[in-house]
Amino acid sequence: MSVVQIKNVEPVLVERRGAVAVVTINRPDVNNAIDAAVRDGLARACDALMGDQAVRCIVFTGGGDEAFSTGADPAEISSMLPAEAGHMAERALDLYSRVASLPQPTIAAIKGACVGQGLELALHCDLRLARTDARFGLPGVNVGLVASGAALDLLGRTIGSGPAQALALTGGIIAAERAFMLGLVTNVAPVAEFAEALDQITDHISKLPPLAVGEVKRILALSRAGKPEEARRAGVDAMRRCFEESEARTRLRQLFGGRNPEATLH
Repeated sequence: MSVVQIKNVEPVLVERRGAVAVVTINRPDVNNAIDAAVRDGLARACDALMGDQAVRCIVFTGGGDEAFSTGADPAEISSMLPAEAGHMAERALDLYSRVASLPQPTIAAIKGACVGQGLELALHCDLRLARTDARFGLPGVNVGLVASGAALDLLGRTIGSGPAQALALTGGIIAAERAFMLGLVTNVAPVAEFAEALDQITDHISKLPPLAVGEVKRILALSRAGKPEEARRAGVDAMRRCFEESEARTRLRQLFGGRNPEATLH
């Protein structure tokens, strides 16, 4: 597949691969550690992709072959004053909110270490595809830090309070297979098959009707936010919109009523 670069914001790269946008943390020399420049670059990437209707799916990943991201950059945080640390946490929370608010489905393509703020970023994606060498954790507690950016809340919602407590309170690291068993990742692929597995899922999602996909994201977000009644009503509204504004009726007629879009369903 041809790759057309639409934006290059160091140290974050954004590339278009057909209807798929790939956002890469481009600091492989420091295992894609996240500093202020990375947060700003990711935020700008989200803003650029937010209204791009030609993009049907967005992948977040890390450059090189060793890590998705090892989290906060030690060179940046080791000399921070309390006020600066608070500002960093606010900026991280804002960034991850932008990731979660993207209308397109988002996928974290994870290889190697995915810890700390790297795991926070992955948790805010809709799906997480891991290579067999991936490993996950929130090790900050080992040096006296607390995961910010809503990571603890999302971790509990994703894998349940018991496993989340065990992982967060010990600062331990788990392998990809264990993460899959807990529901932390959507699927695990061998190193040699990882690129193909990612292409398969992005190709499938990018061909789905965008209105229906967007409505599914919106309803799931309401459910995660603890708004079940709003989610139920949104489902009713979504069904109406799908029939009014999308190709749902045409697709259904093609499936059950022949190729003629005016055919009667039967």
